[in-house]
Formats: sequence, structure tokens, C-alpha cells
Amino acid sequence: MKLDEYKKTYYALLGVTARASQEEIRSAYRKKAKEFHPDVCNRFDAEEMFKLINKAYATLKDPKKRQKYNEKLMEDMFQKQVVDPSKKHINHYYYPFHIVEDEDG
Repeated sequence: MKLDEYKKTYYALLGVTARASQEEIRSAYRKKAKEFHPDVCNRFDAEEMFKLINKAYATLKDPKKRQKYNEKLMEDMFQKQVVDPSKKHINHYYYPFHIVEDEDG
């Protein structure tokens, strides 16, 4: 199981929001690490989940890595088109601004 296959973020994997504090992230990590530790968990994918949880925590605990990760998430989110612009009933939402020419032309 890969993180991309399930369309999850590291935040979702740990069960926190993107606004979570470092303490909330650490607490969530510890809880998930206990839950999915291969010596304790009987799930067939426990080892892989444990590795993903560790990778998520390693990224989110470091402020610089977390900032880069957040920037990548935002970039990915805005590159995906959520609504088909060819739908006539929603076209006006895509072009809410009018171009205003200045008086000099």
C-alpha cells in the first residue's frame, strides 16, 4: 500500500489537521505508531503502514520539511481541476472578474 494509492496526506495518515501543533502531531504519531507497530498489529500491511507513519512524522515534525510539504500539497490541489468548466451552468464562476481598461486606452 502506498500513500498515493489511497489519496491521503500525511496529516490524514496521522489523523490530524494541517493546523495541528507540533505537540498534536507528536501525540498522534505516538498513538498511530503503537497501533501499527509490526510486533503488536496483526494486519498484513502493518509494517508498511508503520513505515508510512514514520515518514509522515519525519516530514511534519521538521518545520522546513513541513513547509515544503504544505507548498507541494497546495500546488497539487490547485493543479487539479475540480469542476468541468464546459458546464454552462457554472461557467460564470470561472470568470467572475471583468477586465477594466484604463481611460487612456
